[in-house]
Amino acid sequence: MTESLRGFKRLPDLPEGTYSIILAAAIYGLTIVLTKGALEQIPPFTLLCIQTASSVVVLWTIIIFQGIQVPLQWNTLKLSLIGLLEPGLSYTFAVFGLSLTTASNSTFISTTEPIVTIALSWIILREHINFPLIGLGLLACVGVAFISIPNATSIGQGSIWGDLLVCLSVLFASLYAVTAARSVQRLHLVALAAIQQSVALILFMMMLLGALFLGLESFEFVPAMWGSLLIAVTSGAFGYGLAFLLYLAAVRYLPASRLSLYLTLTPVFGVISAYLILGERLLVSQGMGGSLILLAVVSISRVPHE
Repeated sequence: MTESLRGFKRLPDLPEGTYSIILAAAIYGLTIVLTKGALEQIPPFTLLCIQTASSVVVLWTIIIFQGIQVPLQWNTLKLSLIGLLEPGLSYTFAVFGLSLTTASNSTFISTTEPIVTIALSWIILREHINFPLIGLGLLACVGVAFISIPNATSIGQGSIWGDLLVCLSVLFASLYAVTAARSVQRLHLVALAAIQQSVALILFMMMLLGALFLGLESFEFVPAMWGSLLIAVTSGAFGYGLAFLLYLAAVRYLPASRLSLYLTLTPVFGVISAYLILGERLLVSQGMGGSLILLAVVSISRVPHE
């Protein structure tokens, strides 16, 4: 009996950091579903500010109570500016792009992120990129595309400018992935996450003020919105805060090219969460896509680091 329990508790021997990035992908997937529900009552930029602010409050609270040092020096400022890439510019361009194009176009363009990250890792970080890694990246992209097929009826109907903005969002997300690899060794993870998201929050608040001034967005609180606000705050604390920390923890051990492949699990967890929480149907095409992504992830876990 005892031996059986020990065998049940024993986890597969995967590269260090793998469990962190898989858990981060699971939280990201759940956050997408919760955000989708909150958007029914809260406008996009307002929601973005609420979620980021809740994460920033949690992170700085941890820093204060744990006595984590945040050096007031030029290097700290430089590390904080990386937050302008993601969640800053990446999320901003994603929101603007989605307002001009279709959700289907946005989803399919986003499937290119693993390949873009792999290419930038080779160009900027000089990571050794072999053919199996490229092949698994393409396999994961195909899997994500299959998952998004149910929304594919409007592909090609969006604005070219909206599509370009989504492309920029993918580019900034990939740039953050390769840049974060150089920053995690220089500062405590919680401090790094806090200063980067604080900078992103400043950008989001400026965008929100601009949207309110131009009449692109309005927000009026009513008592019926308490539930959505609670979801926004909770999803921000976990989806932006905890998931971000797990991602940075994984960056310490895994190269950016591999991390991008593990993050393709996000839509898999998103579809499962939507099924369990929102009651959405699971389609055969989504099952096929999830299987391809799982195959790519399992395979990359077996490929040794170069």
